[in-house]
Amino acid sequence: MTFKKICIYLTTAFILFYTNIALSNNNIYYLDIDYLMNNSLAGKSIIKKLDEKTKFNKKKFEEIEKNLQTEERNIISKKNILSEKEYLIEVQLFKKKVEDYKVSRSKTINQITKIKNVAQTNLTESLTPILADYAKKNSISYIIPKQGIIIGKKELDITSQILEILNSKIKSIELQ
Repeated sequence: MTFKKICIYLTTAFILFYTNIALSNNNIYYLDIDYLMNNSLAGKSIIKKLDEKTKFNKKKFEEIEKNLQTEERNIISKKNILSEKEYLIEVQLFKKKVEDYKVSRSKTINQITKIKNVAQTNLTESLTPILADYAKKNSISYIIPKQGIIIGKKELDITSQILEILNSKIKSIELQ
């Protein structure tokens, strides 16, 4: 084989390889998942229900804190009246109540966080078949999250189209 033929083969291979790379980039789109979580009907229903639970628990804990503060004042006022032993017993009981309150509050916060994570996972799982169907219908090779993109063409953002489809198919997500 001559040098000229080798150059022709290499040039042809390079052009074919380069063309395939350039063509494959046309089927990559991106999606803002956080926007969908916060602005879809299902996402808003999750946020609303979690806010209601949080407000209810906040009110409940504020009432308990108020009662604990009143009890603390009562114990302090009895310091000179009670014997040292009785006073220490009341202080220990009060400390136990405060510790129980802290544990209860922590458990409630963790439970709400867990409920939120499960609800968001359910929404994401519901979104997956919608994305798969959309990708199939529109010959899309890849849909990547917007959070991983520094710069991208606005035309490649499919968030608004997916939001419309998501809102039409899923109105709310039930909390557990």
